[in-house]
Amino acid sequence: MDHAVVMAGGSGTRFWPESRARRSKQFLDLTGGGPMIRETLLRIFPVIPPERVWIVAGAKDAPHLSHRALGIPKRNILLEPEGKNTGPAIAYAAAAIGRKDPDAVILAAPADHAVANVRAFRAVLRKGLRLARETGRFVTLGIPPTHPATGYGYIERGKPFPGKVPGAFEVVRFAEKPDLPTAKRFLRSGRFDWNSGLFLFAAGTFADRLAKFLPEVDRGFRRAFRGNRAGFANRLARAYRRMPSISVDYGILEKETGILVLPANVGWSDLGTWRSLHEFLAGTGENVAFGDSILSDCRNVLVRTDRGVAVVLGVDDVVVVRSGDALLVCPRSRSEEVKGVVEEIRRRFPSLA
Repeated sequence: MDHAVVMAGGSGTRFWPESRARRSKQFLDLTGGGPMIRETLLRIFPVIPPERVWIVAGAKDAPHLSHRALGIPKRNILLEPEGKNTGPAIAYAAAAIGRKDPDAVILAAPADHAVANVRAFRAVLRKGLRLARETGRFVTLGIPPTHPATGYGYIERGKPFPGKVPGAFEVVRFAEKPDLPTAKRFLRSGRFDWNSGLFLFAAGTFADRLAKFLPEVDRGFRRAFRGNRAGFANRLARAYRRMPSISVDYGILEKETGILVLPANVGWSDLGTWRSLHEFLAGTGENVAFGDSILSDCRNVLVRTDRGVAVVLGVDDVVVVRSGDALLVCPRSRSEEVKGVVEEIRRRFPSLA
């Protein structure tokens, strides 16, 4: 059967001051449609039913993971004792699913991305699940680039893949985030897609590659799942202490051959910064405001306030965010740098981080 794993362990520090240690980005309502994780689940449910959708998150995030609010079984919420990146997170979920359904095909998806064309997204998910089942290969979704972005990884497409599921291509390589000249070259070539971070695989395929490429992670979960339920939490904590912190991309996908990519023109955004949120919500030159605000003689401005009234006059291309006891004002073009500022906030004002 088909299953989905939603990865919800990130911190989202670029969305400070709304995203903080006590409530990360994936639990925020950034687009007006509810918490990001809930939006992600609602996109998936018509393709994969709630009883086969799983969440992997940090133990610190448990207060935001009500199974009733999320609409999934309580047993499907897997809490990591500590964050070790996406490799162990997906391995944890794949191990839990594989014990219940050894023939499972699994979608792995981040909890904090946005999709404008949900119908097209669901159609490509169905194709991807079928392709992963019929071929036994890893399948990733590639986003046709609209501009030479330097904040995304890229996937180089090779020859079309012959098979019953149309539209797939062989993956030539994964490319790290490029500099601007390289991104422009990728765009001109017409052979590169943005790496969406969504991929699909058969549980058996993943188990085989985990043992091959990340044997220490594989051994850790085998030990953790061996034995009675009463001691599982302690075994899991010991396993995590010994595991490397490694992404699934670096640990498995970049070492694997025969990966397939399905181009997915679905209006996708990883919502990585305040700027990318603004671009997802607005057209060129438009302002976006959440909360009580007055914008006068402004262009390309994003304003969010949870108290009082925000008045912004005569400025262009800025972000203004007031959340609780903190305020951020920055040029849109420098919203990537918020992550670095949070390090200083942790040192000087730890209660605000």
